[in-house]
Amino acid sequence: MLSYNYKIFLYLMIFLFSIKSFAIDEVLDLKLSALSEDDISLIHPILIDSNTQKVVSIIPFNNEVISLHKSELEYDERRVLKNTLKTYIKRTKALLNNIKKKKLFIENIALRNEVKSTLVMNKVFMETAYEDFKYNQINTEVRYYIIILVKYNNNPIVITRSIDTLDTLDIDLVMSNPDNIIDTRLNQTGAIKRASVENVRSIARDIRSNYPSIKHLSAYVKSPILEANYRRMGFETSLYCN
Repeated sequence: MLSYNYKIFLYLMIFLFSIKSFAIDEVLDLKLSALSEDDISLIHPILIDSNTQKVVSIIPFNNEVISLHKSELEYDERRVLKNTLKTYIKRTKALLNNIKKKKLFIENIALRNEVKSTLVMNKVFMETAYEDFKYNQINTEVRYYIIILVKYNNNPIVITRSIDTLDTLDIDLVMSNPDNIIDTRLNQTGAIKRASVENVRSIARDIRSNYPSIKHLSAYVKSPILEANYRRMGFETSLYCN
């Protein structure tokens, strides 16, 4: 199993070293015992309405956990997640092409570059995660935490890959619905905000309830927004970082 996880790590590193425009590269740690119940309580989405105003949704997020302990034939949720990743990768490529051809026009150059970089990073993460599903391999260490808002067709908003490592859960890939990346960055109607915040809270709730031997969360982050969300929750720079 170690060699399999190393293959995933190596695949990710090869791609990330080819990306030069991301703002940060941090490993953050959190001791679960430091969290109160309020710190990990369920939160509701913030939506951008037709007047481009922020409103708190009365419908909460839904959380799902999908493990790779069974094959696709035995566990249909695994097949669905595989197809979702494949669809999101294809959609991301289309959005990047639309930006390139100015079919999706973003006038502000800095914002345009930020959106492109975020989409590229997201695609890299999804392509890396897709390696888990290519050969229908069983892996009892990997779990995916998914955030859904039922009102929005059950399409995952955030998909997070994690790995059990002794007493720590490593959060190594945090991926987003590519259309929601566009909507949130451009503040467009239909944007769904706070999904990554609820995602990490749901992870902490699940670990506290179902995996008492896990005492720490460790998160690899390259997004400034994700880093800020995690630090507000209490994550700190890993002592093992240089």
